[in-house]
Amino acid sequence: MSSITETQVYEKLKLIEREIFKIKIALLKTGVKEETTKKPISLEGIWEGVEITEEDIKASKKSLFPQNYEL
Repeated sequence: MSSITETQVYEKLKLIEREIFKIKIALLKTGVKEETTKKPISLEGIWEGVEITEEDIKASKKSLFPQNYEL
């Protein structure tokens, strides 16, 4: 088995970084855009009309923390 030096790993990493950069440039030239400007989606009102009972809460706690409940 051959031994890989830190310098060799560094050189390979730099090569991979250059390849990734080239791929990004190619994608940008073909019209594929990086979507980093999306606004977060609001979850306000997602539970509108849903009724949560004490029983639901107990069942959830039991599911999440089974060690606190006897079987």
